[in-house]
Amino acid sequence: MYHPRLQGSHYDMGYKYGSLLHGKGVRLDPIVSLNEEKLQFGMQSLSLCSDYYPEITEEIRGMAEGMRFPYEPFAAFLFNVGLFGDTHGCTCFCFQQGDDIVFARNHDMFTAYKKTTESCLYRPDKGYTFIGQGDALIGKEDGVNEHGLAVGMTFVASKHCKPGLNFLFLVRCLLEKASNVAEAISLLHTLPISTAQNMILADKSGDMAVVECSSRGLAVRRPENGSRCIVASNQFIDPAMTALDDRPEADWYSTQTRYNNVVQALKDSNSDRQDSLELAKQILSGKCGFMCQYKKELSFDTLWSFVVRLNDLDVWRAEGNPGKSKYEKDNRLSWAMEKAK
Repeated sequence: MYHPRLQGSHYDMGYKYGSLLHGKGVRLDPIVSLNEEKLQFGMQSLSLCSDYYPEITEEIRGMAEGMRFPYEPFAAFLFNVGLFGDTHGCTCFCFQQGDDIVFARNHDMFTAYKKTTESCLYRPDKGYTFIGQGDALIGKEDGVNEHGLAVGMTFVASKHCKPGLNFLFLVRCLLEKASNVAEAISLLHTLPISTAQNMILADKSGDMAVVECSSRGLAVRRPENGSRCIVASNQFIDPAMTALDDRPEADWYSTQTRYNNVVQALKDSNSDRQDSLELAKQILSGKCGFMCQYKKELSFDTLWSFVVRLNDLDVWRAEGNPGKSKYEKDNRLSWAMEKAK
């Protein structure tokens, strides 16, 4: 897993990281492959992004130049991620236990993507400082920012899409521009969305929500019946969204199994005496039921696991399957915030 620290303008951050990757021998030519349909979709999405999130287009340009690759095909490639047959697993949940507010996520994906995983500290001139994890260069799939807002996504299968921002750029945009759950939800309502996903949101005040969204609709799901937790896997739950879920089978990539196991584990814990971070790690590691124990022949696995206690920004990450890899503490966000004082 790469661990870049980037700061400055978006162009400068992109160029620096692109140059670092190019210097390590990373080349985009074997990765970027686009037919005419994908190129046109990507270019239309890029045009929309220039209106709604222009900073990120400058970062894409900077990375393309740093990697000595044409800007437009690279941008089109990034905007196609999550479309046309791509699949993901992933489980994400957040809960409050006493004064602790914990956000936790497993990123499940094909093992071929393991070489491109990264956890990046961003300190943009225009935007909030944050740590974000991803496997597709500029975009991110989970993270937490300096204000204690955590964001994560879980993929939902869909046969429908339209030009706009995919989950990579949605997560990244929220981390940079929103300071709490309310601001993140408000921002999502304004953005053109191309992919289908759950956007899981939690902040240090204890506010939490899942925004179930796609190119065809959006619904906000909140904790129910006085509970202090919310869970998402690879399915829509809100009645307004279930008809937009096109997964081929009910327990696709064990989505219902994982969802039910998290719900049950959080219900069974029901004790403020249990360490909140350890509870999250145990659930993600599969110690409370199936979570990351995919069969080897699937070539599909948990590539990283991310846990953060939002009230004090205590960040932990397992780089690899958390059932086999040790969680390590990440102090970079605290370091950046102290440095900014």
